Amino acid sequence: MKILIDTNICLDILQKRPDFYDFSRNALLRASELGCKLYITTVTVMDIMYITRKFFKDNSLQKTAVQEFISAFKLLKISKRNINHAFLSRINDFEDAVQSDCAKSNSVNLILTRNTKDFLNSKVKAISPKDFLTQF
Repeated sequence: MKILIDTNICLDILQKRPDFYDFSRNALLRASELGCKLYITTVTVMDIMYITRKFFKDNSLQKTAVQEFISAFKLLKISKRNINHAFLSRINDFEDAVQSDCAKSNSVNLILTRNTKDFLNSKVKAISPKDFLTQF
């Protein structure tokens, strides 16, 4: 199974967000144990670097931590086609629309996200870490 990991899941783990860390981390561990292929998009890497810059405070520490973290994933490139499809998407959040189309165009089976409501109109099923742990 191919799973796209949404940015919020990555941030939960990197920033050890108290309310979300355990479910997000355990969902990724379970997916790995099941032999799932885990993906993030190139935009996710950029978002992580931007959002975590204040969390890490030290630029070299941030780069090392993020580089080590993303080594566990395969990267999916965002294409012009993904962006054009996102403009036409019924998904209101543009970034989520791009992620969804990228997932679809790369035959991804699931999107792991805490914001499943944002992906209601996605052609790729979105699932929360908690639900993933219950169903798998």
